[in-house]
Amino acid sequence: MSLLDSSIEYYLLKEKGWDLGYGKIFDSDGNVIGKMSRRLRNIRGLTKLTEANGTCILKIQRKFLSPRITYDIFESHEDDSKHGKQFARCYRAFTSIIRPKMWLNYDPDNNNKPTKRLDAQGSFAGWNFKVVYEGKEIAEVKKLDRFRDLISPKILDIADTHAIHILDKDFDRKILLGFIMCIERSLNTKK
Repeated sequence: MSLLDSSIEYYLLKEKGWDLGYGKIFDSDGNVIGKMSRRLRNIRGLTKLTEANGTCILKIQRKFLSPRITYDIFESHEDDSKHGKQFARCYRAFTSIIRPKMWLNYDPDNNNKPTKRLDAQGSFAGWNFKVVYEGKEIAEVKKLDRFRDLISPKILDIADTHAIHILDKDFDRKILLGFIMCIERSLNTKK
């Protein structure tokens, strides 16, 4: 089964290693359908989303010189050391400390201006997110181990688990998963 298969309704992201940005992605039956990995020696935090067999789907990289937390999302490239075409940019609002707010601009026109936008609003401390397109909720993201974060110190927080529920089965999975990966990376990024 492909990570971008439109029949998948639930994804489970299990990040390991003190928010270092790598881990596995499971379907609702517990099968590994994808992986996320982060290049640690890269100051811009390059994160790759791949199929279980290692085929790259997209790459996410933090924009280095930006006043706000910003991520660029790129198509995969046959040469792993290069990026494909940028197809989206994700922003985090300045005023989103208690209830994080993010948006994704995508689908550029001929002048490279985005024509579509996704919005996400987090609950308290960013544990849950609702992803909205044109006023309609299309996905929800929930942090499953949030109560552990309340009672244990950060040094014991070695893994995060997020559940993704896709509400609009026809929405482009590459754009949606890229946005959710940016949300997850943003929550682990210090200003």
